[in-house]
Amino acid sequence: METANPSLDTWTSFFILAAAHGYFLAIVLFSSKQGNRQANRLLGAFLLAFALTLSEYVLHWTKYLLYFSWADTFYIPLIFVFGPLLYLYFKALNPEDEIRRRDALHFLPALLMLIDRLPYYFTDPALKAAFHAGDREVARQIHWPLLPLFSIQDYIFMAHLSAYAVLIFWYLRRNGFWRPAGEEDEQAVIRRNWSRTVLGLYAGFVLGNISYYVLIRTSFFHVEWDYGISLSMTVFIYVVGYLGYRQPSIFAGELWPRAFLAPRYQNSTLTPSASRSLLDRVLEYVEQEKPYLDNELRLSGLADQLGVSIHHLSQVVNEQLGKSFSDFINEYRVEEAKRLLANPRHKDRYVIAIAYEAGFNNKTSFNKAFKANTGLSPSQYRKKKLEKMAAESRSDG
Repeated sequence: METANPSLDTWTSFFILAAAHGYFLAIVLFSSKQGNRQANRLLGAFLLAFALTLSEYVLHWTKYLLYFSWADTFYIPLIFVFGPLLYLYFKALNPEDEIRRRDALHFLPALLMLIDRLPYYFTDPALKAAFHAGDREVARQIHWPLLPLFSIQDYIFMAHLSAYAVLIFWYLRRNGFWRPAGEEDEQAVIRRNWSRTVLGLYAGFVLGNISYYVLIRTSFFHVEWDYGISLSMTVFIYVVGYLGYRQPSIFAGELWPRAFLAPRYQNSTLTPSASRSLLDRVLEYVEQEKPYLDNELRLSGLADQLGVSIHHLSQVVNEQLGKSFSDFINEYRVEEAKRLLANPRHKDRYVIAIAYEAGFNNKTSFNKAFKANTGLSPSQYRKKKLEKMAAESRSDG
């Protein structure tokens, strides 16, 4: 076999660092135990897929792939997980939606592509080298469980990546992530800004792929243009990393609030002491008057009740508590729901009825908030509490 000499250059060194950064961010997101853990893990999986793909590209460019032939083209199935992971990430961020079992079907193309390429991954390295050199006799020796898709796989890549870019954009618009729709609280502003940023980065990656697969078929193509795809992935990784550096708690919150809202508060007239005083007032009012029991409570509504500006109220909640307004209110609602669920007098009531009484206005947001707070579904929590109370009653008797 041909011996490969190290051929690292400035670009490949840069991409190696980017891949390492991607692995690091994935570990941080997977290990985070705060905020929206499901969303963090999906974003972590997306960054991990990017880092793995970048690693395989670097092995190819530096010719080290000859030493790691088992990794040859393992990036191909990964291409089919980028779009689904990002789409499900936004579903996990949406308080009015949830990920269901049928969403696993989004990964079916990736699974089929993996199955189709498994024989190739275990093919002798010498046959792989001959296949890459264009030896069609060798190509016929490789068994493809489904179809030898290498002749049309580029078109499949472009279609799949583009389809998910459109699907994500449609999902964001339909759920109010993209454009202001009437009155907005700070959570909606954060979600909209972050959604635009992430989708913009993904769109850049998709355009980089399409440009490459189109230009590679032209007579004036330069091999250096191959770096364009990796550059778009690198930008994605480093933008996420920059936001994490700017605000370390970014990976703990489901919507990464301070990274997007901090600049709005730099010119605030609210002094630190006034902010703490207002926080005490807000907490006292919420605990005594229980405005969270109102299913239609909004940031503006609570601000009116307190006689303060929406801007100052949102600033106090975000800066002093590190939470979005929705998270702040939902914590009280969950505590109220826990109290009702643990009461034997309500054991026969429907869970949704308790959710409404606690202040939630739909079952999906109630289930998500409750499970994030307790680690259990409302039904599991009620069963556990009532069984415990029954056991204590028996032991006392």
